[in-house]
Amino acid sequence: MYLKGVEIYGFKSFGERIRIDFDGGITSIVGPNGSGKSNILDGILWVLGEQSYKNIRAKESKDIIFSGGEGKKAASYAEVSLFIDNKDNFFPIEAENIKITRKMSQNGDNDYLLNDKKVRLKDIGELFLDTGVGKSAYSVIGQGKVERIISSSNKEIKGIIEEAAGVKKFQYKKIEAERRLEKVQNELEKIELVLGEIGENRSRVERQSKKAMEYLAVKDEKNTLQKGVLSFDLNLKTEIINSGEKENERLISSVSYLETEVKKCESELNKIEERRKELYIKIENFSESNTTLRSEIESLEKEEIRVRERHTSFERELKQKDEENQTLDRVISNKNEIFSKLLEEKERVKERVIEIEDKNKEFEKIIGEKENQKKDKEIAVELKKRKIMDLEVEKLKLLNEIESSTRRMKGSEFKINSLKEELSGYDKKVEENTAELEKATKQRDIKSKELKETEERQIKLEQEISDLSKDMNKASELIRNAEFEERRSSARLQGLYRVQESNEGFYKGVKEILNAKVQGVEGAVISLITVPENYQKAIEAAIPGNLQDIVVTTSEVAKKGIQILKEKKAGRASFLALDTIKVGSLREIPKKDGVIGRASDLVSADKKYTKVLEMLLGNILIVETTDVALSILKDNSFGGNIVTISGELLSARGRITGGESGNSIVSQIFERKKEIKGLEETVSDLNSKLKIWNEKVETMNKSLEKYEDEIGGIDALEDSLRRQTKLAEELCRDLKDKGQKIEKERRVIEIEIKEEENYSVEYAKRVENSQSEKGITEKIVSELKNELDIENTHIQNLNSEINTLKNEFSDIRILYLNSQDRFNQIEKEEIKEKFEKEELLDKKQKISKIIEEIKKELEKLQEKAHTISEEIKSKNTKFENENQELKEMKKEDHLLEEKSKELIRNSREFETNLFKEKEILNREVERKERITKEIDEILEQLEELLEVEGVVLSEDDLKSSRSKVRELELKLKSFDSVNLLSIEEFKELDNKYKFIDLQREDLVKGEKSLSLLIKDIDETIEEKFYEAYEEINKNFNEMCIETLDNSEGKLSLHNGEDFASCGVEISVKYKNKKRQALSLLSGGEKSMVAIAFIMAIFMYKPSPFTFLDEIEAALDEKNTRKLIGKLKEFTDRSQFILITHNKETMKASDSLYGVTMNKKIGISKLVPVKI
Repeated sequence: MYLKGVEIYGFKSFGERIRIDFDGGITSIVGPNGSGKSNILDGILWVLGEQSYKNIRAKESKDIIFSGGEGKKAASYAEVSLFIDNKDNFFPIEAENIKITRKMSQNGDNDYLLNDKKVRLKDIGELFLDTGVGKSAYSVIGQGKVERIISSSNKEIKGIIEEAAGVKKFQYKKIEAERRLEKVQNELEKIELVLGEIGENRSRVERQSKKAMEYLAVKDEKNTLQKGVLSFDLNLKTEIINSGEKENERLISSVSYLETEVKKCESELNKIEERRKELYIKIENFSESNTTLRSEIESLEKEEIRVRERHTSFERELKQKDEENQTLDRVISNKNEIFSKLLEEKERVKERVIEIEDKNKEFEKIIGEKENQKKDKEIAVELKKRKIMDLEVEKLKLLNEIESSTRRMKGSEFKINSLKEELSGYDKKVEENTAELEKATKQRDIKSKELKETEERQIKLEQEISDLSKDMNKASELIRNAEFEERRSSARLQGLYRVQESNEGFYKGVKEILNAKVQGVEGAVISLITVPENYQKAIEAAIPGNLQDIVVTTSEVAKKGIQILKEKKAGRASFLALDTIKVGSLREIPKKDGVIGRASDLVSADKKYTKVLEMLLGNILIVETTDVALSILKDNSFGGNIVTISGELLSARGRITGGESGNSIVSQIFERKKEIKGLEETVSDLNSKLKIWNEKVETMNKSLEKYEDEIGGIDALEDSLRRQTKLAEELCRDLKDKGQKIEKERRVIEIEIKEEENYSVEYAKRVENSQSEKGITEKIVSELKNELDIENTHIQNLNSEINTLKNEFSDIRILYLNSQDRFNQIEKEEIKEKFEKEELLDKKQKISKIIEEIKKELEKLQEKAHTISEEIKSKNTKFENENQELKEMKKEDHLLEEKSKELIRNSREFETNLFKEKEILNREVERKERITKEIDEILEQLEELLEVEGVVLSEDDLKSSRSKVRELELKLKSFDSVNLLSIEEFKELDNKYKFIDLQREDLVKGEKSLSLLIKDIDETIEEKFYEAYEEINKNFNEMCIETLDNSEGKLSLHNGEDFASCGVEISVKYKNKKRQALSLLSGGEKSMVAIAFIMAIFMYKPSPFTFLDEIEAALDEKNTRKLIGKLKEFTDRSQFILITHNKETMKASDSLYGVTMNKKIGISKLVPVKI
């Protein structure tokens, strides 16, 4: 894999589209400051996914789009593309060439494209993951990044090694797995909470469901037997009706026959009509076909004429081509004559050239000898000049040496004086450093004390937060439980509302009227009144049948309701019309102990229903016990019915009714209303509690936020104090080190004073030796200059002799050259004539081919004309046959029309007879309906049991079955309140419980597998990191030995016992120096250490391509050559693209590009440079 090129448009200063093609080896990009070189690297970082505009030297997104200049519009978008060769399948994409593009428009739209298809930034990042290539990888070293590597924290250095070790993808996988694990654990906690709540409800509903199922089983048995009894009664009545069925069957048979005959007539008529339609379509088609055939015949006749005209045209063209062929024969003959004449002249010129050639050769030989003598002399002169030049340079070096040594002697004297002054300065520094050390020690103690106080405050706040969090968790638990209960109660309430709206529990007829939504129907009595719970049994016992009476506004509405029930056969119902009901006189209530009051006064309803209440309950007295009721009845102190609150009814005539009614329909409706009211109160109460609890949680949240803000400030303060304490400690250490360093430097100065005194003596000797060598060199130069003058005189004499010889032989040479030119000219004319002749022959051959083609085309046209003539004859024949068939179809259509008229007459006779028979049949049906009304009551009861599967009973079983039905009815009444909805509710809860339990098991398995996966990833990351760390450490030491003059380089782990928080530190020990901090190195030393570290990574895992921006800026020529040499060693494994100003780098590059800028427009342009 290698980078083929980069294309940039509209990015920063590149307002016009440019493309840079990269080959292997080192490619350098050069240009003056501000020309836009580094914008190329910024563009590459940008396309690789850089999101920080600061890192690409911009403030905001619009800064990266070309903003225009003088006479140049701003770009509408910025686009950068990388072109990568993927023939070795380095990337897992089935394509030999990969194009990666990033495009951003002025409106902020930002697109990433892979081979011109839109992808996500994440996809681009994953593509380059662990390849060494990326926006923050070691393959892109921007301006100043070399020095930043040295000043990076130990964790940042570790990150660079991790990139080389290829663990980034494992780290991403670990982060994803941890995120998923946290999500699974949260879900598991929620599910276990929900599972507990559902389990409690499931157990409670299960008990209700069993009771409801037992109730339904008894009810089904009763309904089955009851339906069998009713069916037997119905069959008995039906036999009476069946006796009159024979006449009905005869009438039905007659009607059926007549209807069949009518249908036959209609069928025949339809067939005739369809046949006539077919004939009409065929007649139309044949007419159209005839017209089409006529058109086709005319077209063929025209085509025949056109073919004959083409035949005539080709004959004319054939004649023309024959004439053209004859003309070419004449031209070719003329060319042959010209060619013969040229050959004769060529022979004559050739003889003349040979005759002069010998004289010319003799002249050339003499001139050549003279020229060689002259050349030898000139070489000797040049050698002497170079020798003189070298001696002059040597002389200058000696002068420089004398001057330099003299300056050095003076400098040594100055330096000795300066060093003595510096020595006294160091004594002063020792005193100052001691004072600063005492001050720093005091500052450190103060900061340590402040840090301790801050840590104690943080512990206290954390305890407060912990206590508050526990309270919030408890409150949240209460809220969740209340919300669940509120949702459950609301769901139950909505279900009861739906049951109430569908009028379940009412008689069939009542339900039908209420569901019909008839205008004027107010509702059933039980729905319009409100009965206190303790009087419900009394009201049910007093007016059990009237509670399902339907209250309507007028008697007309009642009549309409009855009509609806009749039409739909939906049962019976009682109506209370507000305009017709009458209220009798209300009897006086006796004043006795145990008397509660008049029933109409104890029940509430809307004012407009007062008459209904007084009519039904006005003369009903409610008392506490049966004894009170009997006492009133015996005294005749109340003329109406008396009912106890437990449900015993005493009529005014002395009839006493009592017992247990069981789970009646009315009691179920009352129970439902009671449950609705209770649920409404429960939901309202829960909502109020939720509001209070939420407010409490909100208050606790605010307190928690306040504590967290404070602890956040304390965290920042603690970090600041830790840093300040650490800085104070470091300052103390630094001052101690500084004192030792000052003492060391003081000793160094003393040594330097002694060394400078020795140097001064040595340079005095050098000046004396250089003066002696200078005199010898000046003497040799003088001798060589004399010899040079003699050689120049010889060269002038030889030039004079050569010019004389050239003048003597000039005429012969001119004749020779002219003859030679004419010979060459004749050869060219010969070639030209030959070429023209070949062209004419080729043209003649082409014309001959055209003639052959014309002849073939004439034969084809003759054949085509014959074919068209035959086709015209065939179509004329077809035209005549179709005309004959058209006449026959018109005749058939006429016959069908006559038959259709006859069938219409027959059909009318059958319809008349059919009408008479239907009249007789209708009369018989009316008679049957009169008999059917006698069994309406049975049918109504059977309709209520429509969905029940009945049993077939014999006449002997009928009596025992009736007794059994009564027994089952009594058993049903013995049941207490039954919740029929609990059956479906239990099924739903049971399924939900099982489903959630399965989910919990899946989550537990997922939690275990994710934990194991994270552990495996951690082990893989550590293994790969330590493997890379050992290799890079070894490589770094080797690179330091090689590039830093046998220095010792070392990588060391900081806090190595904890892999997650450990870091890597870089250290270097120069030869004859102790190991020191990298911050104390010079700029060039820092650059070389950083480069050695980068090269060590390359030795372990080279990046496919690498961008370096002014990496050698701080290096001298020697170190630059070392750097380029190392890069050359890696060119077989990686491409290097360098942005540079350095001439040494340019010389060593395999390819070179220049970047210039038009300052007025502000556009950078690319200039390829040939090397």
